[in-house]
Amino acid sequence: MVKGDLISRYHSKIEHRRGKFIITDQSTNGTFIRTSEGQDIFLRREEFTLFGSGYISLGKKVDLNDENVIHFHCE
Repeated sequence: MVKGDLISRYHSKIEHRRGKFIITDQSTNGTFIRTSEGQDIFLRREEFTLFGSGYISLGKKVDLNDENVIHFHCE
């Protein structure tokens, strides 16, 4: 569970489908992803296939100093 002013109760979910990790945003404020290559992705009520590694931020842009930033690594 991640708490914050801009985070919805059921903000997003990550599923493993056919060997891939899929993140689906279900929120009002969106989900922000930054890949290790520096690509920024914004999701609002859509899904994205996670690859490599990077960071996920719920409701606001990725800030690596934020304690609620989620690090991911897919192999």
